[in-house]
Amino acid sequence: MNTDYTLDDISKSLFIPLAVRAAEINQQNPVIQDEKSVSIIERTDTGDLIINGGQITTHGILSRTKVIDDEIRNILLNKPDTTIINLGAGLDTRICRLDNGKLRGFELDLPDAITLRRKFFEENDRIRFIAKSVLDDAWVQEIGDIHGQNIVILAEGLLMYFPPEDICRIFGLLSEHFPGADMYFDVMHSFFIGKSISSPFCWGLDKAKDIEALNPSICLLHSWSTGDLLKNRQSLFFRIMNILPSTRNRSQILHIQFKKNITY
Repeated sequence: MNTDYTLDDISKSLFIPLAVRAAEINQQNPVIQDEKSVSIIERTDTGDLIINGGQITTHGILSRTKVIDDEIRNILLNKPDTTIINLGAGLDTRICRLDNGKLRGFELDLPDAITLRRKFFEENDRIRFIAKSVLDDAWVQEIGDIHGQNIVILAEGLLMYFPPEDICRIFGLLSEHFPGADMYFDVMHSFFIGKSISSPFCWGLDKAKDIEALNPSICLLHSWSTGDLLKNRQSLFFRIMNILPSTRNRSQILHIQFKKNITY
């Protein structure tokens, strides 16, 4: 399929995780089985697009994908009608892997990215697309009143592209409108910010616990360091270098919850 990619440079990075998931199916012991990603790649003319982010990026994508997949599966076992809000959805295929026929989903991204998404995915009475920036407060109004529902917010490969002031704004918006919601996202170690390593990352954390300083409603429930995950997929060099916090925590997956009844 020839596709007109009217995407900005950061949005074009959505093809990297897509390609990683598609390639994983050829591994002897695949971390995930993602037929939808394979189908999209086969139908897409990637042309001069960068779809290989390198060994470390690949490892980070697989790590966060498996962790969040496992977490969502466990949540759906107990609360099958959970509402999942996917920020920066791009060509994410999790809904194809985990849809139980009962969950509700909102897939949010910039208009051009949602236009691309519509070429491969369809909305239905449970899954809706929202073509807006995460910084545009209006997207919350499109979701409507979902208070009383079990809400999970996802933000994979997204937040590191925003400067600190926008990060605070995003968490303020989420905490105000979705009290009690759980959220899963990945964050870079601050050592890599501003060093022009693979991508123009703008925000990171030294320690996972530092996330709680951004907003009084944020409670860190769990974190995973990618240096501790899928060790058989890491080179000997990186397994040795994981003794350094900046290397072991080069990317972390965080699970937070927004507290209810916070008085500012």
